[in-house]
Amino acid sequence: MTTPAIPKVRNLSIDNIKAVLIFLVVFGHLIEIYVGEDHILRSVWIFVYSFHMPMFALMSGMFSKAQWDDKNTTQLISTVLVPLIGFEIIYETTEFLLRGNASVYAGLVAPYWMLWYLLSLLCWRLLLPLFSRMQFGVMLALALSLAASYSEHAGYFLSISRTLIFFPYFLLGWKLGQDVFNAKNNEKLWLSAAVVITAFVGAFLLKSDFDYRWFYGSYSLHRLEMANLTGSMYQLLQYATSTVIGLSVLYLLAQKELRLANIGKRSIYVLVWHGMALIILQETGVLRAIFKYENTIALAISVLLSMLITWVCAHEKAEMLTKRFILNPLNWLLIPQPATIADVAPEAQDKTVHQEH
Repeated sequence: MTTPAIPKVRNLSIDNIKAVLIFLVVFGHLIEIYVGEDHILRSVWIFVYSFHMPMFALMSGMFSKAQWDDKNTTQLISTVLVPLIGFEIIYETTEFLLRGNASVYAGLVAPYWMLWYLLSLLCWRLLLPLFSRMQFGVMLALALSLAASYSEHAGYFLSISRTLIFFPYFLLGWKLGQDVFNAKNNEKLWLSAAVVITAFVGAFLLKSDFDYRWFYGSYSLHRLEMANLTGSMYQLLQYATSTVIGLSVLYLLAQKELRLANIGKRSIYVLVWHGMALIILQETGVLRAIFKYENTIALAISVLLSMLITWVCAHEKAEMLTKRFILNPLNWLLIPQPATIADVAPEAQDKTVHQEH
């Protein structure tokens, strides 16, 4: 007699972390074009960008599998490729209706805005079975990203630069696994808090001419005017600081039940829909109106508005409508559907019946 398999309990602390990270993605995009006008906004934005995308890649790696089978392949198409294709069509159509032409991203042969992450995630998962079998896979991925930073051909094109730049974080997440934040330790707690506070204060102390384009992962060292050994060392320093700050933030978030698990479970819908919300706010002049206020008021409104956008996009109704009208039709189109018994030849049906008896 076989023992029934015990269903795996979903890690709610991981979902809470994903909820906070996706909120930071929305918040960062909402204030992004206005950060050059205000020191407080700029400093907060730099702090957020110092870790949030690296940790998003790391979290994606935690949930990825290094083995390929029919189930994993179908899941990859359904959860990554289908949203990428569907929302690429939606956003490019929106741009055409608003501007009368395709977006600047289409001209660069790149995914639309935030959709770069889905294309990069597709590439990371395809690369994982290969790199997981290497003894120093993370180090090799790091070396490849450093080398690619010298190339002028990477950049935004097909999200190649970001795919390579953030791939080491993805691999590190796969190696760490989903249980890395389970252990409770007071020393780690205080150390993590000290790191986060130091990083936050440090963001305000940076010089006004600090080149925050480093955080995007889409600029070559030539465009950053540091195509030399110093530039590579600076890049390594960025990897180290982003990892330390990011893991410290995640460790602190894992210590409390934030009641945000439902948002974390539906973070993909926030990722793909929040751009539409921001386009609407920008086109209607709402964003410009917000940032005419005094900086602390503008920051407070931005936080509240980002929370609202995150909640709406992660609502179960948004999930249901997205699946019904966008994802399910594309899944039907791209994924072979299982044959029903009516589709099976009569002689095959007879054979199946005999085997069952």
